[in-house]
Amino acid sequence: MTTVLEWPGKAAAFALGRRLIADAEAGPSLGDGERGPESHLGGGALEREGRLGEGRPHLRDGEGVTHVPAPHENLLVVGDNLPALQALLATHRGRVKVVYIDPPYNTGNAHTYKDHGHDHASWLSFMTPRLLLARELMREDGVLFLHLDDKESAWAQLLGHEIFGEDNSLGTLIHQRAKGGGNARSFVRGHDYVHVWARDAGRVGPFLTEKKSPAKLEVIDGRRMLVETDVLRAGFGRYARGSERRLMYEDIVAVKGEKKLAEVDAKLASGEYILRPWGTEGKHAVVRVTPAEKASSKMYSIIKALGGQNDLEPLGLGGVFSYPKPVELVKALVASQTFFDPDAIVLDFFAGSGTTAQAVMAANERDEGSRSFVLVQTPEPLRSKNAKAVVTASGSSDAEFPTISELTAERIRRAADIHSPGLSFTQLEVIE
Repeated sequence: MTTVLEWPGKAAAFALGRRLIADAEAGPSLGDGERGPESHLGGGALEREGRLGEGRPHLRDGEGVTHVPAPHENLLVVGDNLPALQALLATHRGRVKVVYIDPPYNTGNAHTYKDHGHDHASWLSFMTPRLLLARELMREDGVLFLHLDDKESAWAQLLGHEIFGEDNSLGTLIHQRAKGGGNARSFVRGHDYVHVWARDAGRVGPFLTEKKSPAKLEVIDGRRMLVETDVLRAGFGRYARGSERRLMYEDIVAVKGEKKLAEVDAKLASGEYILRPWGTEGKHAVVRVTPAEKASSKMYSIIKALGGQNDLEPLGLGGVFSYPKPVELVKALVASQTFFDPDAIVLDFFAGSGTTAQAVMAANERDEGSRSFVLVQTPEPLRSKNAKAVVTASGSSDAEFPTISELTAERIRRAADIHSPGLSFTQLEVIE
């Protein structure tokens, strides 16, 4: 039995999302109507957002010129993410491999995207059209990671099932984010949830991570390689202590036959296998060598990544933004579905401080990939309780970032200096 959510405003929320998609399919139309910068979860949100599509949103560069981005262009789009997503349909529909979002948790603390704390109907109405648009942007084998705590987890899961189809739910990952919390009222809340959906689960491959033990990393001919020395065994099952379980190259025919020798010789010729002297009898072990960036294993459902402030310190941005997500977490999520897809497009339309951009750069650094990012962030005031002045890239000191989107742009620049010198990105404004 499938449970279907019902809430006041559901029909209007779905109708809005579908109309924005239909309007985008009708072709571009640049309107000159403008509206206020505030965006709300509930109340008059659907009335205000319902005007979207009258003059279809488009993107404009810093000189006020309409900009049509290339699909693989690194982007920071400044503005409300609902019209931004609609504008991106023109260039990115069906092209995005990974969507990672960390939306407002509905705690009553959001700013521009106001929430009301446990007002589930408002949160659902807010998320529905955005998820519908995100689905349109995804590739057929695309996945969406929705990161949140337990306040909206159950509601979000049912909403995702309705939008993507329950058969396209790929499960839920656990993000272990903390260890402390001795003053907790009941128990230490040390984890969040990452719900995962596919556009089409049948087209999505396994979630991968870098392979570690029992193989060893070695540098061979100047390249980091994962070395496995026991890929060919004389038999399976338990081995007596001190006995050699590896099947030496010279013994293949006697134990496995000519056909197995031919298979091994083919892999030796391709470079997948090498021979390594082994033991005292002058024989050779068959060793599998894999470039480290291509050695993978299945991802585990619990990902430990504590905090995100430590990622900002090396950038000179420590304390500027409250509760940034850890780069290692987002990198693991991005890499899990782009391990063998280094040209993939990654979208984050609740960009915050820009963790996702840095995670994409770090993923590219691992395998010399060219993944690109599309970030969307509103120019809302930076109201971090830990905010402090920093030195900007231009060299001016004691300068605070007036808005989160300005911090996002600065973090991208500084992260690029570390992970991807010479990386360029285009900053655009969404015009409704």
